[in-house]
Amino acid sequence: MAATDYSTTTQLEKLSGIVIRITFHSLETGYSILKVASAQRPNEELTVVVHQSKVFAGATMDFYGEWVTHPSYGLQFKASRITERKPATANALEKYLGSGLIKGVGPVTAKRIVKHFGEKTLDVFENNIESLTQVEGIALLKLEMISKAWTEHKEIRNVMMFLQSHNISTLFAVKIYKVYGNDAIGIVQNNPYRLAADIYGIGFLSADQVALSLGLAADSPERIKAGIEHVLQNAREEGHCYLTLDQILPAVTELLSLTDSAPVEVMLHELQKNEELKTRLLPDQQGKEQLCYYAHSLYYDEQYIATRLQQMVSRPLSDREKNLEKELAGFCEQHEITLSEQQSQSIQKIARERVSVLTGGPGCGKTTTTRALVGVLQMMNKEVLLAAPTGRAAQRMSEVIDLEAKTIHRLLEVDPVKGGFKRKEDNPLETDVLIVDECSMLDVHLTAALLRAVADHTQLVLIGDADQLPAVGAGNVLKDIIASQTIPCLRLTKVFRQAQESLIISYAHQINRGEVPRITSPFHMPGAWKEKKDCLFIDSEEATTEQLRFISKVKRLAAETVSKPGAENTDLDPYQHDNRLVIPAKFSHVDLEALMQARTQTDELKEVLGRVHPWSSLRYGYAAVDMVEKLYQGIIPKYYGNETEIQILSPMTKGSLGTANLNKAIQEKINPSGTGKAQLTVAGRIFRDGDRVIQKRNNYDLNVFNGDIGVISHVDNEVMQLGVQFKAGRQVKEVIYSRENLLELDLAYAITIHKSQGSEFETVIIPLVTQHFGMLFRNLIYTGVTRAKKLVVFVGTRKALAMAVNKQNTAARQTALAYLLRQTGK
Repeated sequence: MAATDYSTTTQLEKLSGIVIRITFHSLETGYSILKVASAQRPNEELTVVVHQSKVFAGATMDFYGEWVTHPSYGLQFKASRITERKPATANALEKYLGSGLIKGVGPVTAKRIVKHFGEKTLDVFENNIESLTQVEGIALLKLEMISKAWTEHKEIRNVMMFLQSHNISTLFAVKIYKVYGNDAIGIVQNNPYRLAADIYGIGFLSADQVALSLGLAADSPERIKAGIEHVLQNAREEGHCYLTLDQILPAVTELLSLTDSAPVEVMLHELQKNEELKTRLLPDQQGKEQLCYYAHSLYYDEQYIATRLQQMVSRPLSDREKNLEKELAGFCEQHEITLSEQQSQSIQKIARERVSVLTGGPGCGKTTTTRALVGVLQMMNKEVLLAAPTGRAAQRMSEVIDLEAKTIHRLLEVDPVKGGFKRKEDNPLETDVLIVDECSMLDVHLTAALLRAVADHTQLVLIGDADQLPAVGAGNVLKDIIASQTIPCLRLTKVFRQAQESLIISYAHQINRGEVPRITSPFHMPGAWKEKKDCLFIDSEEATTEQLRFISKVKRLAAETVSKPGAENTDLDPYQHDNRLVIPAKFSHVDLEALMQARTQTDELKEVLGRVHPWSSLRYGYAAVDMVEKLYQGIIPKYYGNETEIQILSPMTKGSLGTANLNKAIQEKINPSGTGKAQLTVAGRIFRDGDRVIQKRNNYDLNVFNGDIGVISHVDNEVMQLGVQFKAGRQVKEVIYSRENLLELDLAYAITIHKSQGSEFETVIIPLVTQHFGMLFRNLIYTGVTRAKKLVVFVGTRKALAMAVNKQNTAARQTALAYLLRQTGK
């Protein structure tokens, strides 16, 4: 099948002009909205929409595309290809050089350079860059930085032009050049699918578009192989370790728009024969064996976990303490610790096992049990190491046990040169006992790495709540280990009296049992804040997209009706005068005249809703987003102190109550732009000095990991970099983010509940409305509630809470660990 030619530019209109400013740019998609001063229309500021990895203010461009009319933003030029030319004026040149294009050249330096060299400036950069030392403020060290950046920029432009010729819409030229260097074009031509594997932010579809543009046939073996690898990788991101044939064939066929799945099946057989992917026969729900397909790493990691745990179970400890009960009683008396019979028995069992699991819900005493266990083990002269998947979990573990705990990545010692970890079979951890907390977060890959570092003589204790959300990565390790019934598992079930007094813990257990808790509203009981009730529900609403469209249509139609001659003498019922708008049945209750006269968005929403909860914040003029802002900025600091940590945990990223919108709203409230406050704009996000931020992926070079939360300590616009301070246990480390790493950061005033796993915050706000219905599951809400130490405030509707509590996530992860543990143990 012949490849489609995507590079043609025939019948495209040309627009030439100078980029005045970039109003929006996403590094993730390359989508950019530019304001352009056009040579053809010099008196207008034109809007140009384009997908481009890098566009700089002051650049002179030829845009090829077509004029379109956006329903909300009007006339725009939609460009499918652009070509850069030399800046047309001194002012454009100054903007161009000072826009972040060249490391070491900010707006001030650019102004000095252009003032000194004038229209010869670009010739100096091209042919005599050493002359820049004539400019005030440019010494030899800075010249070296500028020269290197200019050379890099030229290479990047070559890569960009090559990718543009193949119509890829996401041009991460800086990243591509950093990874591949001067070989970038050759590497992409040889195997364009490497882009998806090697460049963070470039997906399979973009790489596939390049492949087709380079002439690769739609049914070529190379493309089908890449499609299979992508489908398996996508399954991993959904938590699955494997896929069946019935899942892979339709997924790959649809992905590649093939008419026949036969070539996919042939390629699967070929990959299996060449051991480029692995297969395993596993029983389905009816017990019938089915062939399951694995990526190499997951297959071996899952098998290794099963084999290693069974080896540990089969080798009992030789130094079992006979007087353990007496030792435990003595330690508890000395430290004034009271244990239940269940806790005491669990500690004695764990201390005598090579490998064991301690599990239980909130308030059941896992922390106290762990503290007593560590004390007894130390009395037995055993060296104990503590670890947890995240920095915050490790910090909490250190504080309650009074012994340093490390993140698993720190414990295993990341090897930035060779990749992976330094601690493994030939260099195991030097300890008698390793205790790992928050094990619900462990995925297959990290668990295998951890077990490789456990020495033969070391005891392993895994602690966690299996009812929490599973790991972000592939697998469901803790749940599978418990389900296998092959590893000693101690479950704490008794909720202690002190814990029972906490509404957070009581409601968490109700939620976990599928019971919808009846949570106090501070609007109904105003004294709830002063009484420091630790779980509250603020009934509120936020307009849905459908409601906003309806309101907009009614308002627009009302405005048109009023503007007609003599309209003031008519009955303002647009539905009697105009058939353009039909009232949907769900809005038949709306008083149209009252809606037309509503002056605020809150009043509009009240009219559309019709029935408003008696304790709703809408009655006080606050919609849900307004209420979240008020809680964050005013109410919680007032009652819990200005230094109290507040974390918004949302079920989703999108929507008005998603993390993206809430981060912008909270940032503008508590850390707005101001004179002298440095800020940097990256991928449509503004980062300011003092902002709370989160790391979105593991970066072994920077030694920061997915989910780490820190605070921006400084912003440097001249070299396009940020400094972020992260807490590492009891210490604070500062990490410098250069331009190419900034995409890995996001604001963290609001994060998803998934991202909060393993962390604990003083106070938590959980927005919860039916617009989140796709993510409303019991274990999600359970996890969110149990992240709070002092206070949880729900903002939303009780209907959404009931939907979540009554809905189990039935999309079980496809893992084989429980099965393999049982098979290995036979």
